[in-house]
Amino acid sequence: MRILYVTPGYKPAYRLGGPIVSVSAAAEWLVRKGHEVTVVTTNANLDEDLDVPCNCPVDIEGVEVWYLRRQEPLKKWLPFVPYLSHSMGYTYAPEMRTTLDRLMPFHDVVDTQAPFVYPTLAAAHAARRHRTPLFYHQRGDYLNPHRRRRRLKKAVYISLFEKPIMRHATALIALTAAEREAFAVVAPQTRCEIVPNGVEVPPLDRAAAARVEARYAIPREALVILFLGRLHPWKGVDELMSAFALVQREFPAAYLIMAGPDECDAVRRWQPVAARAGFAARLIFPGIVTGSAKADLLQRANLFSLPSQGEGLSMAMLEALAHATAVLLSPGCHFAEAEQVGAGVTAAKHPDALACALRALLRDPIRLDEMGQAGRCLVRREYSWDVVTERLLEVYNQR
Repeated sequence: MRILYVTPGYKPAYRLGGPIVSVSAAAEWLVRKGHEVTVVTTNANLDEDLDVPCNCPVDIEGVEVWYLRRQEPLKKWLPFVPYLSHSMGYTYAPEMRTTLDRLMPFHDVVDTQAPFVYPTLAAAHAARRHRTPLFYHQRGDYLNPHRRRRRLKKAVYISLFEKPIMRHATALIALTAAEREAFAVVAPQTRCEIVPNGVEVPPLDRAAAARVEARYAIPREALVILFLGRLHPWKGVDELMSAFALVQREFPAAYLIMAGPDECDAVRRWQPVAARAGFAARLIFPGIVTGSAKADLLQRANLFSLPSQGEGLSMAMLEALAHATAVLLSPGCHFAEAEQVGAGVTAAKHPDALACALRALLRDPIRLDEMGQAGRCLVRREYSWDVVTERLLEVYNQR
């Protein structure tokens, strides 16, 4: 099958978060299974641009990727508006229509990866012009917490642009049952299929603890709590650090690692707090981590926590489970399966609730190990990329 992905960003645009990981992994797995995958994207990397060849094909792990230069006139004209200067923007790329018209006739299906951006609009129009089956992902953006942010602007945009796209789509692809319900509110007549994100299930590497000790001076016997994602209020970073501050005296061997790009000035705000309370050495901000450094942290952590306001299906959470790490989530993560199989605990996005959960979990390291093993079994059975891409191909073949 010849598959065309259209997305606002592609690796190495890791500042854009989990979708970059999930979309690129799906594309690479489809290539491994013998399919041809082309990606049309932009050079966006949140509030910066990638240094990549543009307007020409680039081979990335067997995937043909076309990076097109984006233009963000609103950012240029209104740089003083905070959410414009620190956001991905509309990712308008003038060359996208021409590129899609050139590539679309040679593909069997096209799959868009996010609403509210120009690449999805351009791909939908090109799919109609060339009569190519269109599949549409929302990546969590229609869940209620996301819809409430800038509600009026989104309501107008959905009515004018997204609803017509969804009505004419061959199928909508939801990551979870919660996303399918959100789709049903906007486009109840269009077929909707659930295909989750997938994850690599790596071999366990006991040497990771030594490498983390050497890199961050974390003792082998320490209990490590890991946050991995954008440091942003939406993700619950302040609530998690506040919860750790409440319990850290009871657990002097516990460390909190807050890994990811700092989008809310968390380092400047929290380092003095930690210093005054005596846990500055146990609150670590490593910045963006990728590759083997990220794998080491996922392997070393005793507990992964994501107290987010709303997630489609968190890649970082799935990666933690794949590395046999227990999880502490919020209801907004929409992943009840973790608690159902004994791999995680759900607590409200509030410091007191998170602190209560942390106390119970940190007091029982054996339980944490058992939860981690249960999570690894879950993702191997339901969320490995081999399983997920087979499901994705089933949906594409129902065009």
